[in-house]
Amino acid sequence: MTFYAEKFVIFILVFIRMLSMFLTAPLYGNNGIPAQLKIWGAAAVAFVIYPLIAAGSPSISLDLGSLIVLALQEIVVGSVIGFSLGILFDGVTYAGEILGIAMGLSISSVIDPQNGVNVPVIGQFEYIVAVFIFLLLNGHLYLLQAVKMSYNAVPISGLKVSGSAVNLIVNMTGMVFVAAIKIGAPVIVSLFLTDVLLGIISRMVPQVNVFFVGMPLSVGIGLFMLMASLPFFVVVFEKLLNTFESEVVQLIGLM
Repeated sequence: MTFYAEKFVIFILVFIRMLSMFLTAPLYGNNGIPAQLKIWGAAAVAFVIYPLIAAGSPSISLDLGSLIVLALQEIVVGSVIGFSLGILFDGVTYAGEILGIAMGLSISSVIDPQNGVNVPVIGQFEYIVAVFIFLLLNGHLYLLQAVKMSYNAVPISGLKVSGSAVNLIVNMTGMVFVAAIKIGAPVIVSLFLTDVLLGIISRMVPQVNVFFVGMPLSVGIGLFMLMASLPFFVVVFEKLLNTFESEVVQLIGLM
């Protein structure tokens, strides 16, 4: 009876790690997805990978205190995997916020279903495009693979958070700003040059009302460059996604 109880507990721990990833990862953790679907999805994936995990899992204690500690460890591992890749999407949304402010569209905002907050429409547009690219590059399958790979480095009851792992998480969080600048660079540079040109015009022709001309010009140039730079956005996002995926693997190895 103890043998079957231990196997059942291992399945529950696998389910907890998977569910933690489902709740924090981009796309899977979207608030628009019903909680019941996330739970059943995590249970289905846990059921599929359970035989592989149970075969190599160490013996665990079944007392209540140990089970609580093991459950907390699984929550940490699953959440770190989902959070690490979600940082990239935060950078995409932040890039849209920067562009919205530069184009004068910061006052027009919509509800972000992922975070439940107001974001500029440009930020939501960038986020939706990033989700499509993420799906085309099979990023959703990579997340499942990352959870499976995590058991090689962090088996059940094997979590040991090191200083190197904490430093890597901090560095990845700082990548939000790097990702935002890289993604928004074409539009930011074009709007900066537009402001410089308007400043020169205002000095050369004082009769021109640059504030009256500048707003529609900034919006028009910003939207044009946003559409023209979409191929650049795809390339940059793919490179950033590959970088974050490799860092997630590195992070798992440090835990």
